[in-house]
Amino acid sequence: MLACMRRLLLLALSIAAAVASASTAQAQYGDAITVSRALVDVRVTDSHGNAIPGLGAADFDVKIDGKPAVVESVTWIDADAPRVFEDDTADEAAGEIDAPFILEPRGRLLVFFIQTDFARNRVRLQGQMNFRHYAEDLIEGLGPNDRVAVFSFDSHLKFRSDFTSDKEAITNAVRQSVRIDFPPPPPTVESPSLAKRLDPKAMRRAASSETGLLLVANALSAIPGPKSLLLMGWGLGVRQGNAVSMRREWTAARRALDASRTSIFSLDTTYADYHDLEIGLQAAAKQTGGFYAKTHEFARGAIERLQRTLAGHYELELRPAETLKPGSRTLVVRVKNQRGLDVLAPSSIIIRN
Repeated sequence: MLACMRRLLLLALSIAAAVASASTAQAQYGDAITVSRALVDVRVTDSHGNAIPGLGAADFDVKIDGKPAVVESVTWIDADAPRVFEDDTADEAAGEIDAPFILEPRGRLLVFFIQTDFARNRVRLQGQMNFRHYAEDLIEGLGPNDRVAVFSFDSHLKFRSDFTSDKEAITNAVRQSVRIDFPPPPPTVESPSLAKRLDPKAMRRAASSETGLLLVANALSAIPGPKSLLLMGWGLGVRQGNAVSMRREWTAARRALDASRTSIFSLDTTYADYHDLEIGLQAAAKQTGGFYAKTHEFARGAIERLQRTLAGHYELELRPAETLKPGSRTLVVRVKNQRGLDVLAPSSIIIRN
């Protein structure tokens, strides 16, 4: 009798262990996440800002959350080169031979985010007015398929131009950005368009440039492909004691910029050799894969460097070496055995299912 009871007890314990093991396995399976490959845009330049083509997957060393990631593929995107596709419409029966056909150049999506000082601080306003002429030179140098959207920020975010390749319209929007006004909604444009993705009430409530950047980045997230945001202004962050820190809204803005594949190029227009809030401009550029440049003395050089840098970039297809849950992860991209090159890449990446 006692032996029988022992066998029953052992059987019950075995069943309980099996159920617990199955439950644990099911929970682990439910928690497991298959990570799809992620795309990241990387610019590699020399010391003068010239874009460097010709690199392959073996040339890049990438880490996600400190662990090596697999570079599945590397694609060089030349902003001016035409795209070539295979023409599969040829009629073989009629004796036609398949041949590639050429589309127009790819074109770039650029966003001008212009800070206008609401208090009309002299060094900020003077710097903006001086740089405006160089900004117009930048617009004149755009390719026929480049499209630009223009925003300004003074007391709140203002939408001055939707994506367009009309250089005159872009120039007018940049000139009007110095005004403290209430611009009317921009004319309707074909896709890609930001108009339907922006809430006018939310723009009026945006009390900081960081909040404005968040709204712009969220609007850009629905548009595929890489974008470059040219932040022309006087600063980001807030001074607290002897230090400058980013506003709390920047965390959300940075993640939205990562998700929309948008890099910030900070063009500091303040008419001063140094000012506290340039630290925020530097941080925003570094964290999103762009660069920072002063313009009050070397505006021409800053514009020329920007033009060279935006001439081309790499699109890296990455696969994390291990399963990761969705969210923001640290990213480090380096180029192997290539001294003297600058690698412009975001310092974080959004992992999705």
